[in-house]
Amino acid sequence: MLLKYSCCLFDFDGTVADTGEGIRKSVAYSLEKMGVPMLSESMLSRFIGPPLHDSYKEYCGMTDEQADMAIACYRERYVDIGLYESYLYPGMAAMLHGLHEAGAYVAIASAKPQFMLERLSAYFKISEYLDDIVGIGLDRHSADKRDLILRAMKPGVDLQQTCMVGDRRFDIEAARALGLIALGANYGYALPGELIEAGANAVFESVSDLSIYLLGGIAASAQEQM
Repeated sequence: MLLKYSCCLFDFDGTVADTGEGIRKSVAYSLEKMGVPMLSESMLSRFIGPPLHDSYKEYCGMTDEQADMAIACYRERYVDIGLYESYLYPGMAAMLHGLHEAGAYVAIASAKPQFMLERLSAYFKISEYLDDIVGIGLDRHSADKRDLILRAMKPGVDLQQTCMVGDRRFDIEAARALGLIALGANYGYALPGELIEAGANAVFESVSDLSIYLLGGIAASAQEQM
């Protein structure tokens, strides 16, 4: 088996797992509790991936203090209920296992809180395939994706042997800024054209296509811009 990259980094929400239902319902819960006008389903979906603090400010017009209150309300539901309203994308566990067995360094770099990433990785039984899991602390308002990626990378690795897989422009832009290969997971929550416009080197429509690419082949459905 010929590995495409020796170091593979993954975003989590919308890339490794579909966590959308729990996030949408928990954001809706927080808005209702705070008496804020409810957002449409499509707008609720925009909270999947970016830091919550930034999303509450951008999509609800909240101040920093209001966004902190909204996050506290969100976590009332999400930690015990919403976290588990999610599932691994079909084929994801097999791909991570294959990368691990082939000797790749595999890590998560996500703006999701660290303890949630660790809990979900254990719940989905993929922890054993991961060399590192990097998230944010509960006291962090926001997160620079570049910093998360740098923390998750294998020390001393060749940048051109490192890829970052993500479903939103934040993942792609951060990877490109650091000189990494940026791979778009178009099966996640990106808006139409978002990943290509952000500069993705390649965009994949399914985990199956991504797996074929990373584990030694080029999927015909991948839109490459190497």
